Amino acid sequence: MTCPERTSTDRLGVLIAAYEYEMGSCFRCPRKGTQVTRFGEIRSDEGETPLYACRECVQELLVMHERQMERISPHPRIVQLPRDPRGVEAT
Repeated sequence: MTCPERTSTDRLGVLIAAYEYEMGSCFRCPRKGTQVTRFGEIRSDEGETPLYACRECVQELLVMHERQMERISPHPRIVQLPRDPRGVEAT
């Protein structure tokens, strides 16, 4: 029997846990064969390339975003949770 993964109840932990993860490679670090989530994409006239990030990099990117937002505006803000990738229906 495996133990369920512990999920942080702080704001950042809740955001990280809201993403759906699958096995793959992280675009940001050398981790391969780890849990990753679609975190964004690169778009050009030729098409779109999805970017997948591991939990650790997702956390680092969210912290970077939070710090930048605090510098820009002291006002409360709405954080967008992950969305379903285009063309994939939710199950």
